[in-house]
Amino acid sequence: MQEKLIAGLTSSYGSLLGQQYLKWLKMPPSYLRVMQSIDYRKGMYAAQQIKANQQIMLISTEKCFTSVEFVGCDTRKSQELQTIASQIAHKICGGKVEQQYLVTGLLKIIMQVFVHQKDQSLTHSPFANMIQPPNTPLLWPQTVIDLISSRNLASLIEGTLLQCQSMYNELQLSKVYGLTALEFLKLFQAVRASLICFNPQKPKYFDMQSVQIVCPLVYQFDHSFDPNCYLDGCYLSHENMSFVDFSAKKQIEPGDKLTINYGNLSNHDLLMRHGIMVDDNPYNEMPIDLDFTTAINYTEQLFDQKQKWLRQSEITNIERQSLFTNKINVQLLQYLRIYFLTEQEYSKNPYLEFNSFQEKVSEENELLVKQFMIQNIKNVLSTYKQISKPIGKELQDLYKIQKDEMTILQNNLTFFSK
Repeated sequence: MQEKLIAGLTSSYGSLLGQQYLKWLKMPPSYLRVMQSIDYRKGMYAAQQIKANQQIMLISTEKCFTSVEFVGCDTRKSQELQTIASQIAHKICGGKVEQQYLVTGLLKIIMQVFVHQKDQSLTHSPFANMIQPPNTPLLWPQTVIDLISSRNLASLIEGTLLQCQSMYNELQLSKVYGLTALEFLKLFQAVRASLICFNPQKPKYFDMQSVQIVCPLVYQFDHSFDPNCYLDGCYLSHENMSFVDFSAKKQIEPGDKLTINYGNLSNHDLLMRHGIMVDDNPYNEMPIDLDFTTAINYTEQLFDQKQKWLRQSEITNIERQSLFTNKINVQLLQYLRIYFLTEQEYSKNPYLEFNSFQEKVSEENELLVKQFMIQNIKNVLSTYKQISKPIGKELQDLYKIQKDEMTILQNNLTFFSK
């Protein structure tokens, strides 16, 4: 198989370390296989036309950190660390089997990266020293944190920090020493941001046999919701080796940037996981806490009947609902029509069913719903702090998050005000 160079790629890592890293990646038996000429200019660019479904490069999973094994550790140490990861995940996740599996894999990779960073005898993986955390809100300075008006962003930061602290405390109780709380937080961010999950023998198929992988070069491909490349797993049985497969999703012209999809995520999640945001993100949404204290007199009216209807809905938390940028939460609208139904209205139309509330049931009912939502949206809008002339990436990101949320609120306010 003819291999071609990745021109200028070492500039992304710089210095001798970057050159050693590429040399390590290309060590026989050809752990890095590049089938298309690629140019690097703060990202990956096609140096020639690449046809749809053509392979661009393969990276052996032996050059990755995976949740399957602890490469370079002796058997006793490997079993000890795997047991610690499983026990911590079970304690944190309880009976949630899939979440427990994912947390176990995450912890196993974090501990591997840590061991390879600290133990100079494990020289086979310089990749460990190059895994860097993205600039996410978890590492923002306190001066920026103090300016956060978004309750959603604040709760995401708080919840993630608590999760990290719990994992770190459990590692300390398990006598995994030498790792500070800040080092663990950075490793958690770095690993979670670059984690991909698939079964190399069954690409894109997730089950309890799926492998979690942190792979070199993934972050050289920028994010796009309409990417021109995709990642798969492939297994070459004649070589008994598995690879992370980077292939073209569609035809790519010379000079085009190579992109993959980090996930169809809102800007909140993209910022928390990867330290990036997307303009006009179609997946943006935000939760809003609804205050029913002023509408408590509607709770007791038709209580049993309303409960019967609501048991047919998918709503689990009536006080916390999501709002979207370009569409209305129809489930929320249906729920509020039920909530504000009065005994007098029901007596006029006793044949109402759950699906009846997908449409307006009366002018009076619709007015109550609109007034309720308008007041709640205005209350949230009044809490935002103004950020004038944001300087620096953290303030610009915070400004963007708050602008996204205020756009969602304004769009919904316009709808309910009509």
